[in-house]
Amino acid sequence: MKISLVMPTINVTTELDLFLKSLKAQAYKDFELIVVDQNEGNEVFEIVKDYEEEFKIKYVRSDEKGLSLNRNRGLILMKGEIVGFPDDDCEYRPDTLEKVAEFFERKKNYQIYSCRTLERGKDYGTGVMEKKDMEITKDNVDTTVKSITFFVNYGKDDIVLFDENLGVGATFGSGEETDYVLTLLHKGYKGRYFANDIIYHPAKKGNYNDLERAYRYALGFGALVKKEVKGRKNRFYILKYWKRQFRSFAGMIVTRNRAYHRVVMKGRKIGYTKYKI
Repeated sequence: MKISLVMPTINVTTELDLFLKSLKAQAYKDFELIVVDQNEGNEVFEIVKDYEEEFKIKYVRSDEKGLSLNRNRGLILMKGEIVGFPDDDCEYRPDTLEKVAEFFERKKNYQIYSCRTLERGKDYGTGVMEKKDMEITKDNVDTTVKSITFFVNYGKDDIVLFDENLGVGATFGSGEETDYVLTLLHKGYKGRYFANDIIYHPAKKGNYNDLERAYRYALGFGALVKKEVKGRKNRFYILKYWKRQFRSFAGMIVTRNRAYHRVVMKGRKIGYTKYKI
């Protein structure tokens, strides 16, 4: 089974070479990397070209910014039955793609594989993820799926595109991978999460002073909730919204980061109100 890896990249860092080295070391060789370069310079091309003899690479330039937009541009170029969405600063273990392919070969009735992300050498990563294996459900997507950890098995005729209104660079600046997997689950796809399979990624520590970024991410969560509750009629999902709003309200009272929590609460509310179904 061929695996396509769709990787938009922007503001490239030295970690890109580390990721490419991890692809070179993969035990499973039937894969392609689709690089969608949003940078104005040639830095990405210069790094990527050193690996074109090691594995199949499709390189395209994009003159528009946006994570979901450029993932969709990569998706329409894929030749594999399986697709994954690595970041340009993540790192696969040598058996990552082998485990993905073996899972789908063994479990024909499953279409989603996901695993855990940690910072290399640490016992933590970005966000909370489950510590035991489980089925992926509509209720646990946020703790079993991160953008770099999930792979989907489908034929080219069945490709599902990302909502280009969600994600980094869009109006509603987060929630795209959760929305994507929820869309698949509502279509009847089955998924399995593996807590001991790891993809490495630098942990992103919260910055309580970056209120603009916090607001954009909050907009995305509010939009995601509205899409799930109003669009897909999963009314219980509203509980996640109110749980987070309550935590932020408490944060305004008991922490020093009042401005941060106030902005986040406002962003979720506006995201829920303004997103168009």
